[in-house]
Amino acid sequence: MKYLRSVRGRMLGIAFIPGGALVAVAVVIAILLIHQAVRTRDEAVETAAAADRTARAVVALQAERSAAMAAPDQRGAAYANYTQRIESAIAGLRDYARHAPDAESAYQQTTAVELLSVAEGMDRSDSLALAGLDNVTRGSFTSAVASYRADLARVVPQLTESGRMAYESLTRSAEWSRLTAAENAFTAAEPLPLPESTWRSAAYAVSARLGLLYTQQSQYAVQLTLDDGRRTLAGALAAGTALLLFAVLLMVVVRRLVARVPVPVVPIMVPTVRPAIPRPRHARSPRSGLPDPWPLKAVFDDLRRR
Repeated sequence: MKYLRSVRGRMLGIAFIPGGALVAVAVVIAILLIHQAVRTRDEAVETAAAADRTARAVVALQAERSAAMAAPDQRGAAYANYTQRIESAIAGLRDYARHAPDAESAYQQTTAVELLSVAEGMDRSDSLALAGLDNVTRGSFTSAVASYRADLARVVPQLTESGRMAYESLTRSAEWSRLTAAENAFTAAEPLPLPESTWRSAAYAVSARLGLLYTQQSQYAVQLTLDDGRRTLAGALAAGTALLLFAVLLMVVVRRLVARVPVPVVPIMVPTVRPAIPRPRHARSPRSGLPDPWPLKAVFDDLRRR
């Protein structure tokens, strides 16, 4: 029985090696996937914070630019300085979008950055018009207006369904028409076709709706990244649990199969001091030098007594 238990124990030990390896692989895979999910979530939170910081910085710099351009002698320098600072802030946010955890998140975040750039282009042209146009700044104004309109039309196909609906609502609004009429008049060096208060109200409304369009797209991109992190985490937990259950089931099945395996018991001959079958006392060799007789009847009698 000791030999049988020893053999079965060795078989169980050999059978449990792949099961233990499978458990180790399951744990490693689960840890890696969970780490990836946590990293994806952290990147989404960091991107959301960066987008919020950049948007606030852009709005603050735009206000400072408008105030600095009120002085005629500093208008050109203030415009160039603040415009470069705003473009640098937007470029930093664009780098965050490039390092998104997956292609879809990067695509949506890049679209949000393009919308922020469109809103900046509109505010840039508005700052020039509000400060007053001359032969030098009119060219910059015309270029800024054409650029932000073209960029907005280019980015529209990349928007979500709700984003495209918001764009259609914006371009069909009265504020958009009034702002377009004012910009066209400034470009052609013609008188303003509407009251200045109406123009300013339209400019504020369009700027606010462009900012809202950027905010919606940015939130959608961040939420997409968060959802990807949650899916990765759920997949990691499911895969790790499935592998662990499979490994446990495999070891249970192997244990039962090994318990049913018939193992032949081979007797182990252990040398002893006394002979295995003692010789009868009356069987002695009559002559010296000859082997002692070993009658068959005495052997059977001795075995019967045992």
